[in-house]
Amino acid sequence: CINAEYGKQWYQRRVRDGPLGDTFYSVIVPVAWSNKTSFSHLVKYDTTTTPWSVTREHAVRGEPLAELAISSDETFVATSSSNGHVYIFDSHSLGLRRRIFEAHGLFVTGLCFTSSHSDDQFKLLSVSADRECKVHNPHVADPIRFLKAALFLLLFIGAIYMIFCFLSSSGLLPHIDDFDTDPIAEDHHKHSHNEL
Repeated sequence: CINAEYGKQWYQRRVRDGPLGDTFYSVIVPVAWSNKTSFSHLVKYDTTTTPWSVTREHAVRGEPLAELAISSDETFVATSSSNGHVYIFDSHSLGLRRRIFEAHGLFVTGLCFTSSHSDDQFKLLSVSADRECKVHNPHVADPIRFLKAALFLLLFIGAIYMIFCFLSSSGLLPHIDDFDTDPIAEDHHKHSHNEL
């Protein structure tokens, strides 16, 4: 039983068979849900073993996952939350490729990948209780991840600058004025002056 890995405090919310035939995907949520501390899990199973073994898992905190869809070539796995967010994962690692924050105003009621013979043509369709159907591109990277990286870099540079300023003002580092004279050039100038 696929619930054996998690126990009675969890239940299967959605299950899908992998299109290539040797995998199985499941969305598992806790029976007793708490918005701040609970995790939902997207789980990938290997169905060639007996019993099935968990090969990958991705936990999402504070959002009960609901729907589940898999692209026909099993490149992408998508799930959604009751808050209207949509998540797109790489199926091999279950690494998050894209989080579409508030893709819908209400909970998502269905997800489906379009069929395609070309990998770069896949699209994800989502429908919601807000009566909207939206199309998402799974190939677009999550802009939030880039913003987080840029913010981290700015904070790191700012911290280095503040440390340098502190060390400089406390006399632990020489001031810029101390570097105005080049000792080698000055020594050379003295030698040439003495020769005259």
